[in-house]
Amino acid sequence: MELKKYTAPTMAEVMIRIKGELGDDAIIVQTRKVKRGGFLGIGSKAYVEVTAVKEDDKIEDRNKERYQAKSSSLEEELVQIKRDIKSVSDKLSEVNMTGLFPEPFEGIRIHLIELGMKPSEAFAMVNNLNKKMTVEDCENQAKLEFALKESLNGFIKCEKINFVSSQKAIFVGPTGVGKTTTIAKIAAKLSLKEKLPTLLLSLDTYRIAAAQQMKTYADIMHIPFDVIYTPQQANEVISSLGSKVVLIDTAGRSQRDELKISEVETYVKNIKTDFTFLVVDATKKRKDIEDIVLHFSQIGITHVILTKTDETVSLLGPIVALGKLNIPLAFITNGQNVPEDIIYACDFDLQNLLVKEVLEK
Repeated sequence: MELKKYTAPTMAEVMIRIKGELGDDAIIVQTRKVKRGGFLGIGSKAYVEVTAVKEDDKIEDRNKERYQAKSSSLEEELVQIKRDIKSVSDKLSEVNMTGLFPEPFEGIRIHLIELGMKPSEAFAMVNNLNKKMTVEDCENQAKLEFALKESLNGFIKCEKINFVSSQKAIFVGPTGVGKTTTIAKIAAKLSLKEKLPTLLLSLDTYRIAAAQQMKTYADIMHIPFDVIYTPQQANEVISSLGSKVVLIDTAGRSQRDELKISEVETYVKNIKTDFTFLVVDATKKRKDIEDIVLHFSQIGITHVILTKTDETVSLLGPIVALGKLNIPLAFITNGQNVPEDIIYACDFDLQNLLVKEVLEK
């Protein structure tokens, strides 16, 4: 492997040169700021210096043959060096990019990472901002907010659901995310505000309290409710009660419990649901949210509902995670009150909310 150093006024220019010479497989080993030109330090300019390397498959093959006769300890040492280089590369975006942008861009980049963005996402977003705006432009609050809205809009994906009679929706997700309360809020919206005939069903036969809670909500709203034990029973109940919007509750399941998730998938396929809502807790870490979506995706998730938004200091991480996963956000809940504390995601001013988060330090 041959280490090469590249120097340019900006990180963007350096990356263009590296990709042009070494390709997309290049590994960045070190990044630092250096000064060039001037006399005795006077009049010098700041540059970015990046050390990069490309692993050539053919060279590696020849190296393997050349070093086959060497001791196993040397081979282990080479493997460890390779691991160290990879480890450094993984951490560079977070550690060695400090100071690459002038203020306030650098402050925004750091804050985006603190709020839940990945370093690469924050770098790309701020790099784009830095190209469009000058430091002087940022002094204009309205101009800065507008530019941030444009940049963040690409991460926001929402879709308003307009329920009609005979549509069936099932709600899935891990334990403790607030599925039952969320369904009650939607049922109240449909039956009391939009005057749509609604039916509540529960597949949660594991917790007696959950079914009882749903029945209590149904009684208050004067809408039918039943506990379901088989897909066949569900279809029979739905058929017998005529044209209604059907909302189906399920037991909370760990995203790692593939057997339980498969059981829900059986209901989804047999009942032929129109919507499959994954209910996600906004207070969860981004990695957890991505893991939850990954494992529940086998069911065929159509939309996401973000709950407990009133219990988290930032929505940027969850919103960006869902946007990158390309799953539309349907509802946001922000409290325990039924039916008040729920809103269509498209009616929620997410852009202004996220901009406010980014600019608050």
